[in-house]
Amino acid sequence: MPPGRHKSSKTTMQDIADRLGISKVSVSKALNRKAGISDGLRQTIFSTAREMGYELIPAEEARRFAFIVSKHFFLETDAFYSEMYYQFNKQCLETGISTALIIVGNGDLAQNILPPQMQIEEFDGVAVAGEMPDSFLRMLEKPGRPLVLMDFESTAVSACSLLTGNYHWAGVITQLLVDQGHKKIGFVGRPGATKSITDRYFGYRRTLLLNGLPFQEDWVLVNNDTLTGLYTSNIDLPGELPTAFVCHCDMAAYYLLCTLNQHGLQCPGDVSVISFDNTRLAETCCPPLTSVDIDTKAFARKALELLNHPELCDGNRRIYLPAALIERKSHGPAKAADLHSV
Repeated sequence: MPPGRHKSSKTTMQDIADRLGISKVSVSKALNRKAGISDGLRQTIFSTAREMGYELIPAEEARRFAFIVSKHFFLETDAFYSEMYYQFNKQCLETGISTALIIVGNGDLAQNILPPQMQIEEFDGVAVAGEMPDSFLRMLEKPGRPLVLMDFESTAVSACSLLTGNYHWAGVITQLLVDQGHKKIGFVGRPGATKSITDRYFGYRRTLLLNGLPFQEDWVLVNNDTLTGLYTSNIDLPGELPTAFVCHCDMAAYYLLCTLNQHGLQCPGDVSVISFDNTRLAETCCPPLTSVDIDTKAFARKALELLNHPELCDGNRRIYLPAALIERKSHGPAKAADLHSV
């Protein structure tokens, strides 16, 4: 009995699920010969799929993709990459493609140890989310197999890189704070930790320079462990506190808010905060964060398109996906006393 994936039929797995009154996940498991459902239900699903015109692809044509992410990014930090995986897996399920989530520990990355699953299973395409060492990426290369890098780039491998205009957007949000009268603006994140953080840092620095505003090294705060990814609110604030901060991600911004609160400071009354990623945390923390929205659904959609069409992944391609600023309540005008402080 072949796994199922429709080539051109308009019938979807959701249509089959609705007809039978079951979940789409159950339909996907049946059509892709996965465990977790009874043989009787599996037979019913296949019969209904054929009846509804869902075109079944022979087993030898069924595809399987690997989604690889560092434990550093996936488990201990915010939900950005887990949301990216959710969207990727969801879109794969909708088209009958199976996905393997492979989480790589820091030790394996450092020692260039390929996950066992990558050694024993064959995959038709590999998506890597979050920055990884070039030496490790080279181990993932395989002739004829597309490799897509999500949210970072590398010239060490032949791969398509899906990116956000981090440098540009850091400039946009820094300029927004400048336009609101802020003259002392800090940054939260360790430059050099990843290319994304570095681009955001230099976008921030460039905007300060173009506006003739000061910069102090102690205005750059780091509130996470760059090895484990764990964040903390237990950090020192500079003696001369900026009136606003650009944060490299929502989780960094959240912990900064906690630190400010511990010192009796209010946001945005005393300090304005803007961040990146627009995760669910941005909506739920207090105050809700103004954040650059990076569309994980668009990342997943584009990655899937590239993996499904290996001819698009020849050489090194950089593809920038659109982003947008979502304004909430974490930033506001500088206090009158600060307007003439520089």
